[in-house]
Amino acid sequence: MAVEQKVISIQEKLKDLAFEEIGEIFNFSSVYYGVYLLGLVNDFIETEQIPEEIASALVPHLISWVVFSHRLSDEKKSIFEFYLDSPKYKSRMKPKVHTLISEWKYALPGVYNIEGFLGERVLVLKDIILMKERLVGVYNEIYHLPKESDLLIGYLLPAGDSTYFPIIDFFHIPAVHKKQAAYRIIEFYNKAETTDHEFFVRYYPKLLSIISSVIK
Repeated sequence: MAVEQKVISIQEKLKDLAFEEIGEIFNFSSVYYGVYLLGLVNDFIETEQIPEEIASALVPHLISWVVFSHRLSDEKKSIFEFYLDSPKYKSRMKPKVHTLISEWKYALPGVYNIEGFLGERVLVLKDIILMKERLVGVYNEIYHLPKESDLLIGYLLPAGDSTYFPIIDFFHIPAVHKKQAAYRIIEFYNKAETTDHEFFVRYYPKLLSIISSVIK
């Protein structure tokens, strides 16, 4: 039992160290790519006609996509991948933490049904597009407990022990809009002639736009 508790303690410490790196990633993005990020945000709001009251909640999710998935103009890398190559990356010399954080290059956003709660900050989620179930622990300081009937959208990062955690708090789609949002998202997905990975890399802003049009 003592050995098992020690293993759990080490894994939790690894998660904590990895989660702390998220703030550094966004600081790096702001300092070196702030103007670029702002341009994409403004284009998204204007092109998709996102109302101000909805934009304030959706824009952080757009920024997460830009940082972790969007390929920069004339480049084949995301901002996150540039961060991993930069001197600012603090966990390079911590092999176990680095191994975990490196896996985030393959993370994708998703739209999730809540299958159940194992605690206020432990959820079982199922992606309505990829139909994959995830056990999720929430570490974020800002966290609004969703209702079980909500549809959630956001990024889940692997935590190294077959569990996941969100980059930022989820965006909640309430039950009154859930059916229509899910239908339109899946309809759009089925019409896209791409791989699953490429779909999210290319079309995640469009999913955010669909959600905005449903709930506004």
